[in-house]
Amino acid sequence: MLKLFNSFSEEKEDFEPFDKPDVKIFICGPTLYDYTHLGHARIFLTYDLLCRYLKSQDFKTDVLVNMTDINQSVFNKALDQQTDYYTLTRFYSDEFTKDLNFLNINTITRLAHVSDYVPNIVKHISHLMKNKHAYSANGNIYFDTQTIKDYGKISKQSREQLQLHRLDIGPNKKNPEDFMLWNCSEDFGFSWNGEFGNGVPWWHIQDTTVAFENFGLHYDIHGGAKELAYPHHDAHLAQYKAMTGTENPVKRWMYIGLVFSKGEKMSKSLGNFFTARDVLKKYSAETIRMLFAQTHYKGPLNFSDELLSAAEKGLEKLNNLALKINDEIKLNRQKGSSPDFDFEKYLIAFTNAMDDDFNTPQGIAAIFDLVKDVNRTIAENEYVIAEFYLSVKAFLKKTASDVFGILDFDKLSQTSDDKLEGDLIELLIKLRTDAKKEKNYALADKIRSELNNLGVILEDSKDRTIYKITNK
Repeated sequence: MLKLFNSFSEEKEDFEPFDKPDVKIFICGPTLYDYTHLGHARIFLTYDLLCRYLKSQDFKTDVLVNMTDINQSVFNKALDQQTDYYTLTRFYSDEFTKDLNFLNINTITRLAHVSDYVPNIVKHISHLMKNKHAYSANGNIYFDTQTIKDYGKISKQSREQLQLHRLDIGPNKKNPEDFMLWNCSEDFGFSWNGEFGNGVPWWHIQDTTVAFENFGLHYDIHGGAKELAYPHHDAHLAQYKAMTGTENPVKRWMYIGLVFSKGEKMSKSLGNFFTARDVLKKYSAETIRMLFAQTHYKGPLNFSDELLSAAEKGLEKLNNLALKINDEIKLNRQKGSSPDFDFEKYLIAFTNAMDDDFNTPQGIAAIFDLVKDVNRTIAENEYVIAEFYLSVKAFLKKTASDVFGILDFDKLSQTSDDKLEGDLIELLIKLRTDAKKEKNYALADKIRSELNNLGVILEDSKDRTIYKITNK
């Protein structure tokens, strides 16, 4: 059975969703004022891997990502660019979706823009005030953390420790650790109407409202970066408890480790980040997925070109075997060697690794153990029958393709065919050039004519011949 670490209990726990086989997952999403950097990409890619694995174990996942389009950084950039926040945030929302597609992240089912939920936020704040969980002070609305007995449990802080933080400072707050729900006292150039005055819904209530309106009383996994434990997730849980009257509205808090660049946390504020699309100009999505999978989701990841190059070399071994598999399956050899190969051993190793707190590095290791042993088996046996290759392909499809998304047999086959086609055309161009040098113009013209009939148009220049394909 799958066991996952719960940051709330600080223990590995059996994975039992509220409404099995359905799994509801909430992920703290991007703030929509810039492109996705690798720190963000790691979060969404990790949950994509998790959802793919859960699907392989017959779970059904519903993944909700809140899109933060109400935020001071958003307002500042909109004012700097002399545009409205809606135009700005919808642009970056579309770009975020493109980045997900580039990285082959296809398990997110809902993207929820906070600005679409402002009426719901107002409703929930009114409910919290009516039930004495919130109050008005300094023209703003605050959450009274004293009404939640175990407030701070996610970040593992005592009341005394919480009171040391300078959070949403105001002279008339009841408690130093109380946090803001609605900001009426600052002018951001943008505001919304609320029964407690025009203002801006503050950070923590945004996510809680989005989660509640989509998932209701409870959901199974709350995901995001580890650094959000305080104050964001402490606040989120407090609000959810107050809104629902339940003690355990979220089954599991699952944090993803940070991405570092040259020893520092990758972030926009430090200017040491790489956008996902910039890295994709040099490396494939499969390489990035491989790199992230080779580090346990809870641990830090030190991003570098060297690590990406190493991941790329590992993928090359996998792809080479996949090309061999495709070729051998096409041959469909029925007579020859039938190696005694224990595929079940590798599948058990893979499953055991993934069930042990989603240990993707060991899952990857199980795949490459099989790759190494399959290559040795092929080298030791002549004329291996197609059935063996079909079994290898089935294993790799179930693990490397369906779960990790690092191998695409169809794409490889197409790429291989395209390369072969290009190589053959270049060979014919060379033969035509040699024929012209030998004054065999009849042969040169015949090569041009036959290629033209196939839809390959040759264009001669002073120093070389190029081609373009008009049809296939």
